[in-house]
Amino acid sequence: MCKVVVSIVTIGMAAISLANPAHAGNGSAVGAGLLGFGVGALVGSAVTPQTVYVAPPPLVYDAPPPPVYVAPAPVYVGPVYNGRPQHRGYRR
Repeated sequence: MCKVVVSIVTIGMAAISLANPAHAGNGSAVGAGLLGFGVGALVGSAVTPQTVYVAPPPLVYDAPPPPVYVAPAPVYVGPVYNGRPQHRGYRR
């Protein structure tokens, strides 16, 4: 695309350079200025990069993972010692 635009601009500039030069006088300078402005606007708009809008990818719905059961930590229940030891009828 860039080579096509460059070749069109080159051919256009060559065609304009072969035309008769504008002489200041009965308004031809204003016409030459407007022609130059118009050609510049066309070439400038052709050369500028075009903006490309990209749509976001579609949303994909994934089912939630199954719930995970975490077992509580095991609890050890052993003999309970409350204060003084229990003597079963004898002492040393």
